[in-house]
Amino acid sequence: MTRSYIPDSDLGKLRWIRIFNTWFQTHGAAYGFSPAQIADLTSQTAAYIAAMTEHKTVQATARAATQKKNTARRSVISLARSLAQQLQSNAALTNSDRGAAGLTIPDTTQTAADPIALMMITPPMLVLDFSIRQQVTIHWGPNPNNERRNGRPEGIQGCQVEVARDGSDTEAKEWIPLEPSTKSPVIHLVEENTPTSFIYRAYYVGNNLKHGPIGDSARCTVSV
Repeated sequence: MTRSYIPDSDLGKLRWIRIFNTWFQTHGAAYGFSPAQIADLTSQTAAYIAAMTEHKTVQATARAATQKKNTARRSVISLARSLAQQLQSNAALTNSDRGAAGLTIPDTTQTAADPIALMMITPPMLVLDFSIRQQVTIHWGPNPNNERRNGRPEGIQGCQVEVARDGSDTEAKEWIPLEPSTKSPVIHLVEENTPTSFIYRAYYVGNNLKHGPIGDSARCTVSV
C-alpha cells in the first residue's frame, strides 16, 4: 500500500500545505488551474495557519491556567486543612457547627470495641452437622443455616466455641474450648469408641479481644 504524501500530524500537515501552496501559486496556472482555484487555496492556507497559531496560543494559555489553578488549589486546601484541624480540637465546637462547616462529626455510636456495646450484640447461634462419623461441623453466627449470609457482626473478630460431654442439666460440665475461629464453620473431631453426646456453646470475641455473652447451647450424639 502506497504511503500518503500528506503527513498524519498537524505540524506535518502545516509544513506540507505551506510547501504545496507556495508551489501551486507559482505553477498552478501552467497546469491549467484557474485564478479562482489558486486564490481559494491561498485563502484557505492562510486560514489554516491562523487557526493553528490560535490553537497553540490557547494551548499555552490553558497549560498556564491549569498550573495556576493547581497552585491555588494546593494553597487553599493546605490552609483550610490547618484551620479545620485547629477547629476540630476546639472543645466549644458543636456537632451542629461541624456539620454546617463540612467537617467530620464524631461517631458516638458504640461499637464492639466498647465492652458494653459488645455485650449488647446478640450471641452467635449454633447449627450442628454430625452426619459424618466422629466429626461435628459447628456452624456459628447470626445466620448459621446459610453461610452465604452469615457474616460476622461489625466489630467482631471471631467466635469461640466450647464443648463438653452432655449429661444432665444439673450436672457440672467441663467446658473445653475448640480452636478459635474467624470464619464459620468449626470442625470438632471426636475420638470415641462408643456413641457420645456432646453439648456446644459459643460467644463472640470483639476486636478488643473481649468476650461477648454466651449464646444458646446445641446438642448432638456422635456416631463412631
